[in-house]
Amino acid sequence: MERITTTTAMQKIRESIRRYARRDNWFGFSCSVLVWFFRKGPAAAGRLIVHHRWVKRERKHAVQNACLLMTVPEEELRRQRESSASATLLFSVVTPLYNTPLPFLREMIESVLAQTYPCWELCLADGSDGDHPEVGSLCREYAARDSRVRYSPLPRNEGISANSNACLAMASGDYIALLDHDDLLRPNALYENAKAIRETGADFLYSDEYVFISPDPGNILVTHFKPDFSPEALLTNNYICHLSVFKRSLLESTGGFRPAYDGSQDHDLILRLTDRATRVEHVPGPLYLWRSHSASVASDISAKTYAIEAGRTAVRDFLSSRGIDAQVESVDAYPTMYHVRWPVVGDPSVCVVLDLVSAPRSPAEIFRHVENLRACSGCASLTFAVIVGKPVGAADAPDLRWFVSQEACRPKRLNQVVRQLSADYLLLLDPSLEPLSDGWLREMLMLAQQSPIGAVGARLLFRNRSVRHGGLTLGLGKDRLVGRRFWRYPEEESGYFGQLAVVQDLSAVSGECLLVSREKYEQAGNFREDYRSGLFDADLCLRLRSLGYRNVYCPFSVFIGGRRRRFPLEYGRELPDYREDSEIFRSAWADLLSTPDPFYNPYLSLDHADYHPVPPETR
Repeated sequence: MERITTTTAMQKIRESIRRYARRDNWFGFSCSVLVWFFRKGPAAAGRLIVHHRWVKRERKHAVQNACLLMTVPEEELRRQRESSASATLLFSVVTPLYNTPLPFLREMIESVLAQTYPCWELCLADGSDGDHPEVGSLCREYAARDSRVRYSPLPRNEGISANSNACLAMASGDYIALLDHDDLLRPNALYENAKAIRETGADFLYSDEYVFISPDPGNILVTHFKPDFSPEALLTNNYICHLSVFKRSLLESTGGFRPAYDGSQDHDLILRLTDRATRVEHVPGPLYLWRSHSASVASDISAKTYAIEAGRTAVRDFLSSRGIDAQVESVDAYPTMYHVRWPVVGDPSVCVVLDLVSAPRSPAEIFRHVENLRACSGCASLTFAVIVGKPVGAADAPDLRWFVSQEACRPKRLNQVVRQLSADYLLLLDPSLEPLSDGWLREMLMLAQQSPIGAVGARLLFRNRSVRHGGLTLGLGKDRLVGRRFWRYPEEESGYFGQLAVVQDLSAVSGECLLVSREKYEQAGNFREDYRSGLFDADLCLRLRSLGYRNVYCPFSVFIGGRRRRFPLEYGRELPDYREDSEIFRSAWADLLSTPDPFYNPYLSLDHADYHPVPPETR
């Protein structure tokens, strides 16, 4: 007994230290500054302080914008009630209860009663213990007042999955909506979902969410503006989470919650539901309020450490059910975000294409660069194609070929060389970039081998270690063409909701480091030769996307090179022919540029590379 007590005490001490050592705490931040000072020097510590001030200022701005979004005009709410008065599509809002504090429970039920869409039922399965009879009393009180509130006490608490399944068994609606017992719905939540179902026929829907500091729903901590459905991102973390709405028939074909994954049971369920869904729809806008309090995951994952391993197991077992034996590890930034190590099938050949026509180097420099790339690539079947403007006097080798080209048009020059190569995969690489990560090519190749994936891009840093970019976003920047994600972001930061730290689906990645299979490259029609020097790589990615492939960003392949001043937010603006290339790109993709990038939420600013929320009136 004494041993158990000591162990419990040590766990509490460790949790307290972990809580105070986080960077959003003044003590933890001070410790971080000291660590940086001694490990990286005064300049690095100074950059950390400047960035911390910038983050606080931006967070304050984001919260102000979020508070503006919180308010739905009464006139709009009245219009929604009138237009949906005769609705017949039934939503079953399912909420398992366990010793729920009465203020939280009352607010949750009231948020459902306040819905502008009237056709719903609230299914409450109560696993509370005998010390909390007030939970059942309050639920019966609401059920007596409104027949849409359905209450069922459970014989005993069997865990979150079993209790949730008891809720699902009560549901009779056409669609199921998941709601935690201490969270809230915005009054237009069900209306917006019903509208999306009517317009798209989706059988799985999700929306954006607020995290608020209990007890005040107006005290917004952060707003999670999510991308459209991103299968690779979903494997790395449960970015969908709240509010999840899905067809009951889809649930019946998939099965409900599984107790083996308690702690990440929703991630397990969402992986299976979206895998079988015919259409997954993202409803932009925050419709769900996630309460942050001392015992919630929204406040600190250390409140439920078992969820970390449950999440890894859910992803690993999901891939195993599809015949894929992958390793799943937590990333350093967030333990609930995962690095999926796919198996590399066979020994595919990869050719790295280095175009040195506009940036000539001596053969000695080129050989050194090639050796650096090969030494830490993690792949054996690696060859190199070096394009130069004039002969350099070096002979071909089994793994290195020289190509002399006087062609001024870069995409045409690349196409000419690629036609003479026989490798299974092609890697375009800016010769100014040096690898920083071991196994950089293996990390990209394991993704490029997946049949749904088109082009794979890496994480690129400037020489001062700030982010050169982490993939490309359509419409980002003053020209509203293509912009660099997280441009100039500090190297040590993980980005908006960890998007720099894990694999992400994107519309395009940069030809500065782009891996694609020869088959898909040819299927997309090679590089378009009407471009002069830039944007042809983004053009190829969009053609791959139009063929149904997904382009992805790989953060585990890291390169460094280039000066920060040379590269602007707008991708390609540093090149001499940008104006002509941008007109070609704008004409070719006018339809896509007229709509929001599906992997960049419309509630985020196109003037910033850091996923900066914008006020409602500016959209």
